[in-house]
Amino acid sequence: MSIQITQSDLKQTRDRIFFIVGTSRSGSTLLQSMLSSHRDIVIPPETHFFHHAADLEQEYLSSDDREALRNRLFDFWYDQKTRLRDLGLFKKEALQWSKELTLTSPADLFNLQLTMYRKERDKSIVGEKTPRHILQVPEILKAYPNAKIISMFRDPRATAWSEIKAPFGSPSVYVTTRRWREYVEMHQQLQNDLPEGQYMMLRYQDLIEDAEGMLNRICDFLGVDFQPQMLEFYNREEKGFAEGEKSWKKGTLKPIQKNRNDDWKTALEPWQIALVEKTAGSRLQEMGYEKSEYSLSFSKNLFYQCLDFSRSIWATITGAREEGYAYPDESKFE
Repeated sequence: MSIQITQSDLKQTRDRIFFIVGTSRSGSTLLQSMLSSHRDIVIPPETHFFHHAADLEQEYLSSDDREALRNRLFDFWYDQKTRLRDLGLFKKEALQWSKELTLTSPADLFNLQLTMYRKERDKSIVGEKTPRHILQVPEILKAYPNAKIISMFRDPRATAWSEIKAPFGSPSVYVTTRRWREYVEMHQQLQNDLPEGQYMMLRYQDLIEDAEGMLNRICDFLGVDFQPQMLEFYNREEKGFAEGEKSWKKGTLKPIQKNRNDDWKTALEPWQIALVEKTAGSRLQEMGYEKSEYSLSFSKNLFYQCLDFSRSIWATITGAREEGYAYPDESKFE
């Protein structure tokens, strides 16, 4: 095998890991690119593991043959188009290490793959970036009690426009903003429940306006020194995303473009801006974003909300915005 994995390596991953969560289209890939340019840090493509961790754990606990379950899980992860396959690891090698280290639980197998990814790149710290994992932070902390959590947020109007442009994003500003509001509420809960040294929130515009200052703060949070090459993230060798994601993440291969964060002001219709602000409610200003001059009457708000939501329904029916990934279901592990 090309690399050596020990129990000590697995423990190092568990003890130093951090997670980047938050809203989609919030600049998390930009932060991933910056941090992965650090000599000690690497962040693989999104895994989405914790969306299904609870179900996998339940299947594991109820299984009479955990080794067989492990084998079926590896078959699924590596033989079908799943997120963990995007890490580019060799199935045979990962399976062999799981046997040598007697790992069978889904959480341990996940940790093994992160450790392999880290060790292959000779990095001491691995991060994980899946924005929607913000809803699974309790599951994350169950598996990684010492993990540090960084949540990223962006102006919901900019997020809505960015989702519309992305091939997988929602065409509905109402749907996008409802999700944004839910994640803000989760952020506020995490901010109250977790110690300051374990959780921090970062706004996209703060990162692009003062990249060096924000990176210094993040490095201090993670317990590493700031390194200037992080500001030249666009020259990195490790892209940090799957080849199929390049069309909507290629912006991280260029220097920061500060003006792109204001595109929504001219790209969205006035009624879309007003609908976003109405849906975001008090969370908009609580997160430091100013309201526009646009507003809708009750009847117009209801009309545009229905019109906008119909776009989401149509996209779902036609499969026009599908990303194309397969995920575990119960039939795979029966």
